[in-house]
Amino acid sequence: MGFEVLRTVKGGYSKASVIAKLDALNGLLLAVTEGMPREKALSELDRIKQTTLHTEKGGFFGTFGFSVEDTDTYISDLVNMIEKKIQ
Repeated sequence: MGFEVLRTVKGGYSKASVIAKLDALNGLLLAVTEGMPREKALSELDRIKQTTLHTEKGGFFGTFGFSVEDTDTYISDLVNMIEKKIQ
Protein backbone atom coordinates (compact mmCIF):
# COMPACT_ATOMS: atom_id res chain seq x y z
CA MET A 1 0.00 0.00 0.00
CA GLY A 2 1.62 3.26 -1.10
CA PHE A 3 0.85 6.61 0.44
CA GLU A 4 2.61 9.72 -0.78
CA VAL A 5 2.54 12.81 1.38
CA LEU A 6 4.62 14.86 -1.03
CA ARG A 7 4.09 14.09 -4.69
CA THR A 8 7.03 14.23 -7.07
CA VAL A 9 6.47 16.57 -10.02
CA LYS A 10 8.60 18.05 -12.76
CA GLY A 11 9.76 21.38 -11.42
CA GLY A 12 8.48 22.03 -7.90
CA TYR A 13 10.66 22.49 -4.84
CA SER A 14 14.16 21.07 -4.69
CA LYS A 15 14.07 17.81 -2.74
CA ALA A 16 17.26 18.69 -0.86
CA SER A 17 15.95 22.05 0.37
CA VAL A 18 12.59 20.55 1.40
CA ILE A 19 14.25 17.73 3.32
CA ALA A 20 16.59 20.20 5.05
CA LYS A 21 13.66 22.39 6.14
CA LEU A 22 11.63 19.38 7.31
CA ASP A 23 14.62 18.08 9.28
CA ALA A 24 14.95 21.45 11.00
CA LEU A 25 11.24 21.58 11.82
CA ASN A 26 11.19 18.00 13.11
CA GLY A 27 14.26 18.70 15.25
CA LEU A 28 12.54 21.76 16.69
CA LEU A 29 9.38 19.74 17.38
CA LEU A 30 11.45 17.18 19.27
CA ALA A 31 13.26 19.92 21.23
CA VAL A 32 9.97 21.63 22.15
CA THR A 33 8.53 18.30 23.26
CA GLU A 34 11.59 17.78 25.48
CA GLY A 35 11.18 21.19 27.12
CA MET A 36 13.02 23.81 25.07
CA PRO A 37 12.39 27.32 26.50
CA ARG A 38 9.56 29.19 24.75
CA GLU A 39 11.62 32.21 23.67
CA LYS A 40 14.35 30.08 22.17
CA ALA A 41 11.79 27.91 20.39
CA LEU A 42 10.02 30.94 18.91
CA SER A 43 13.26 32.44 17.60
CA GLU A 44 14.29 29.10 16.11
CA LEU A 45 10.87 28.72 14.48
CA ASP A 46 11.14 32.19 12.95
CA ARG A 47 14.59 31.36 11.60
CA ILE A 48 13.32 28.14 10.04
CA LYS A 49 10.27 29.87 8.53
CA GLN A 50 12.57 32.34 6.76
CA THR A 51 14.51 29.53 5.10
CA THR A 52 13.73 29.65 1.40
CA LEU A 53 12.86 26.60 -0.62
CA HIS A 54 14.64 26.46 -3.96
CA THR A 55 12.70 25.40 -7.04
CA GLU A 56 13.75 22.96 -9.70
CA LYS A 57 13.82 23.83 -13.37
CA GLY A 58 10.60 22.87 -15.14
CA GLY A 59 9.97 22.17 -18.79
CA PHE A 60 11.06 19.38 -21.09
CA PHE A 61 14.59 19.06 -19.69
CA GLY A 62 13.54 19.98 -16.15
CA THR A 63 14.25 17.96 -13.06
CA PHE A 64 11.83 16.48 -10.56
CA GLY A 65 11.08 17.98 -7.18
CA PHE A 66 8.34 17.95 -4.58
CA SER A 67 4.93 19.44 -5.39
CA VAL A 68 4.75 23.08 -4.24
CA GLU A 69 1.14 22.72 -3.05
CA ASP A 70 1.78 19.50 -1.10
CA THR A 71 4.96 20.86 0.47
CA ASP A 72 3.40 24.17 1.52
CA THR A 73 0.45 22.34 3.12
CA TYR A 74 2.68 19.84 4.93
CA ILE A 75 5.04 22.52 6.25
CA SER A 76 2.11 24.70 7.34
CA ASP A 77 0.60 21.79 9.30
CA LEU A 78 3.94 21.05 10.94
CA VAL A 79 4.46 24.72 11.90
CA ASN A 80 0.95 24.85 13.40
CA MET A 81 1.71 21.73 15.45
CA ILE A 82 4.91 23.30 16.76
CA GLU A 83 3.17 26.60 17.58
CA LYS A 84 0.50 24.74 19.58
CA LYS A 85 3.18 22.92 21.58
CA ILE A 86 5.05 26.17 22.28
CA GLN A 87 1.97 27.83 23.79
